[in-house]
Amino acid sequence: MAIIRAAALLVLASSVGVSGVSRPAIDSYDYIIIGAGTSGLVVANRLSEEASVTVAVIEPGSDERDNPNVTTTVFGTGLNTPVDWVYSSVNQSRAGNRAFDLHAGKAWGGTSAINGMTYIRGNVAEFDAWEELGNPGWNWNSIFGYFKKSEKYTIPTDSQLAAGATFESQYHGFRGPLHVGYTPALKNGSFAPVVRDTWAGLSVTHNPDLNSGDVRGYGMGPQTLDAALNMRWDAARAYLHPAEHRPNLKVLKGTVKRITWATGKHATGRLVADGVEVVTDDGKSTVLSAKKEIIVSAGALRTPLVLEGSGIGNPRILKSLGIETRVDLPGVGENLIEQPSHFLLFSGDLQDSSASAYHSYVTIADLFGADVAAVEAATRANIPKWAKAAADASGARSLDACALEKVLKIQHDLLFKHNVTAAEILLAIAPDNVLASNYWALFPFSRGSVHLKSADKINEPLVDPRIFLADFDLSIMVAAGKVAQKFWLSEPMKTKGTVIGPIVPEEVDLPNNATNAQWQLYLRDTVVANSHPTGTAAMMSRALGGVVDPELRVYGTANVRVVDASVVPLQVSGHLTATLYGLAERASDIIKRTTH
Repeated sequence: MAIIRAAALLVLASSVGVSGVSRPAIDSYDYIIIGAGTSGLVVANRLSEEASVTVAVIEPGSDERDNPNVTTTVFGTGLNTPVDWVYSSVNQSRAGNRAFDLHAGKAWGGTSAINGMTYIRGNVAEFDAWEELGNPGWNWNSIFGYFKKSEKYTIPTDSQLAAGATFESQYHGFRGPLHVGYTPALKNGSFAPVVRDTWAGLSVTHNPDLNSGDVRGYGMGPQTLDAALNMRWDAARAYLHPAEHRPNLKVLKGTVKRITWATGKHATGRLVADGVEVVTDDGKSTVLSAKKEIIVSAGALRTPLVLEGSGIGNPRILKSLGIETRVDLPGVGENLIEQPSHFLLFSGDLQDSSASAYHSYVTIADLFGADVAAVEAATRANIPKWAKAAADASGARSLDACALEKVLKIQHDLLFKHNVTAAEILLAIAPDNVLASNYWALFPFSRGSVHLKSADKINEPLVDPRIFLADFDLSIMVAAGKVAQKFWLSEPMKTKGTVIGPIVPEEVDLPNNATNAQWQLYLRDTVVANSHPTGTAAMMSRALGGVVDPELRVYGTANVRVVDASVVPLQVSGHLTATLYGLAERASDIIKRTTH
């Protein structure tokens, strides 16, 4: 195998540098990628297509290709296992004063090795808004071809079509490395027509393809799996395994502590990175040299920690950590956007083993009906208050309230003027005929942060998503919960699904026809994080608090880029996986085109 374990590659030389850091026998690559996750492996594959280019990927996780908790298409088996970081947040004062778990993959493939595998992109306007945030050339049209480039769509079987799977071929790619399709367990059953008729009665229409750029309505979302093998198709299986024979591509096991810098600067005055300091599992440190570029792909909760450890971030925070400031960039680790999520479970007796699961996307109009105009005005009026609250919570010079106001107004217009979807309601039949809804707010106005807790504890970040900092997020959750509850209690679902009664929450905790106040109280005590973090190294103009430019280069540096969920400046209505594959494919071409 051409991918050599770090234990074999990082053979320490006998000499020790002045910093006490040793150098390995093989220590120089054109590109070093920090993180073998969803985005990092796309970039590693594409850059190493050129045989003359050497690429090293540094990853603290391992090769889990034979781990049944990874290969299975049953969601949840990998959570809270050794392949899950399970980061814990600080207590959330507006959500029961509880700490939240945020799940992220610790393996080749990153979070794509443990996520729900859903492949849904989002609405056109959401990607077009990236341009408005200071990123010329980033919009739906520019990324759509890269969605298709990454995808290898499997057309549903007749049985899957009868069970509710639908598609429109013009929106899919059929030659990419990423298998996208439906589980073979999906077969015709009684659930599909009942879902159709119940949503019709609630004026939620069927969406023939959730990947068309318009997700409003309900449909059965495809997943990143190989239907023939009934196997999860994560980023490692899609992008790394086919390339592991390449002698110019190495994956090294270890944790990057920091980026190292050359003595001089680029002609533009920007910092030039010359390598990374890597800590192996046995605690030894070594340095790898980068001749061209360093790409940080550690994920939205780790990438800011790598940057801060390297001296890039808010000087106030860096000083408190004993780290010299190399680039004054207050946006690092700020603008964390995490979606609040919740479940409703009902007991029923719908005898159906078709493995059907439906994604239902609703707009502000669907949630608030005749009150939309009043909700729009109140929401816009509260933006300055929410921006100030986020800035105050982050501390001096971290967030600029005026800049955040501009970002939140763009988000407001997406919801109220462009009518992008505001909430997702996932419907499924769980084991023992439990009728289940998982629902969440797609575009929270709250903003949190993630920072180093100490210079030596990169695996223990200080995560504060600030759930419900903006009270409108709670209003969205109440409205979405009511719609989800109404679905199960409406005909024909109530009768044909033989809905017996609520399980979670029990009626004593949240009665049917509960008031908004009762819903809010219950949600504050029981809401969870959706583990869809974005924005902590946002691709936005520097004036708006951005961290990377439209070429994904970190401001103030000549050859450090970020390619992962941290650069996504706003949430998307789809699930992040699809967006990250398209983003990383486009980023790979940008890197090839702009590397000097």
